[in-house]
Amino acid sequence: MTWKKTFGFHPLAAWCANTGECLAMLLRSGNTGSNTVADHLTVLTDALAQIPGSSTAKILVRVDGAVPPTAYTNTSSS
Repeated sequence: MTWKKTFGFHPLAAWCANTGECLAMLLRSGNTGSNTVADHLTVLTDALAQIPGSSTAKILVRVDGAVPPTAYTNTSSS
């Protein structure tokens, strides 16, 4: 249930800017916080998995949300 006492969704999506393709999407409940770092990282990880060669490419990620940029740094798995 949302803060307005109704049902809704708070989706997160990742798009490829130069092709317009939706790379990943996560449909979350309406009462989910906008700054849930784990959800943002899940969508980012799923999106990067859709890009061939993304592990070796330089990729610019732009985020519209309440998660601080430092949450995305040093998250690559070795």
